[in-house]
Order: sequence, then C-alpha cells, then structure tokens
Amino acid sequence: MYSSLSQFKSYLWIPSSDTSKDDQLTMILNWACATINKICGVDSFDEWTYEEEIDARKIYINSFWYNIFLKNKPVSSINEINGENYSGVKGSDYMVSQQRRVIFKKFDSINDFWFVNINYTSWYNRNNQWVDELPDDLKMLEMMVACWLLPDNLKEEYHVWISSYKLWDEQIVFGAKSSANTQSSEDMYFSFSYLIDKYKNFNLAI
Repeated sequence: MYSSLSQFKSYLWIPSSDTSKDDQLTMILNWACATINKICGVDSFDEWTYEEEIDARKIYINSFWYNIFLKNKPVSSINEINGENYSGVKGSDYMVSQQRRVIFKKFDSINDFWFVNINYTSWYNRNNQWVDELPDDLKMLEMMVACWLLPDNLKEEYHVWISSYKLWDEQIVFGAKSSANTQSSEDMYFSFSYLIDKYKNFNLAI
C-alpha cells in the first residue's frame, strides 16, 4: 500500500477507534495499489534495484558524453555495470537528467555482443521511518481509487459517491465509459489525466 490504513480512515472520516471495517478497508487499499501498478506498468513505486540490458548501439554520444536511457525512474544510483561494482560518483562521474537519462563522463563497458547490463536503484525510498519519499499525489490517488472500489453499502455508510476529482488542471474521472474514438481499453475501468500519466512506465527507444 502507498497510503496507510489510518490515512484512508481519516480520508473517509472514520474515527480511529472504529476498527470494525479495518480488514475490508485494507483489502480495498491493496486492490487500489495493484490497479495503479498495473496501469503504470510497474511492480511497485517503492525503491528497488533493477537490472536492465541496454543495446549499446542506442547509447547516444554527444560531445564525448555517453547518454543512456533507463526504464524506471527516478534513478538514484548506478550500482553495477556488466556484473562489476561501479564506483563512479554521482555528480562527478555521471549525472541523472530528467529522472531516467544517465549521462556518463567515461564509458568503457561495452562487451563483445554490444550489450550493456546496468544494475541501478530507482523509485522512492520508504524504509526510513522519518522520511517517505513517495509523492503525496500517489498516496492520494490510491485513496481516491480505493473510494471508487468501495462496495455500495460502504459508499452509502461513509457518504462516498465519487464520480470525478479535480485539483487545479489535473482531473480524474472514475468509471468512465470507453469511446472507440477517444479512449483506450483501460479506460473501461478509469479515465486518468496527467496525474496518473506522469507515473506510467515505458521502454524508451532512440
């Protein structure tokens, strides 16, 4: 889960002393979390290490700097290259631009097959009890999706009948019907705008 049970109960105006629906609400939060992960194409937004094989022919060289685009973001560190520990210092030997673009000052790790295996750490650190790097809009998004997933009896009990949510220029519409001309099949479940689009994962080809 990205938001806590206590946060979700507060969002629904449920007193913390009322634990009668805790198990059911936790299940719905987990369901909402899985739904967001599936739409975004990620296993989790929690910090983790990933291994990615890069076609060296797609390494973009500009003014002797080597540019590699990785799938998961934001990239926080490069750990290994081709199975060997990488000791380069971020900000000195390499830098991260636009969260997923890694720019190396020097790169001599291309093997005979012209592929490079990069082991790196990305997404958001949640292990420190004093710091949670997960953006608040992802936590809010999970709670809004969970509200839409509530069974009708709980929606009525908690006075939750959400069809849409708008914050400045960002808007989410729940349960929007799909249109062959304007929406894709995943919109049979939800129609999201920029709020969810900015977290969607993809493979970047040059």
